[in-house]
Amino acid sequence: MERIKLTIHHLFKLLSEPTKDSANKKMDATAIARIYAGDKLLLTETMQGQANHFDRYIPLDSLSTLCSEGQELRVEWECDGSAEMSVSRVEMCPCCAEDGRHG
Repeated sequence: MERIKLTIHHLFKLLSEPTKDSANKKMDATAIARIYAGDKLLLTETMQGQANHFDRYIPLDSLSTLCSEGQELRVEWECDGSAEMSVSRVEMCPCCAEDGRHG
């Protein structure tokens, strides 16, 4: 079972008016990620909170129909704070839903 793996490397926003006690305090942020195959938009994901290297596995039943197996995916995002993301295709094990298959 193939899925889209969206890796959120970081997601947060800093307190807009830091005080001496709360300098650089991180707060929840909202981000909208758009995942593309070439120029074709496959899906949009919205996330809120804080993250430091978090993987989201997104099922997309028509993934193989929408883009060929060798076609690379890319992600663009908008965020009200700071974010960095990457995207890839992964094969999930049908029996345990773990990333990859076991032999």
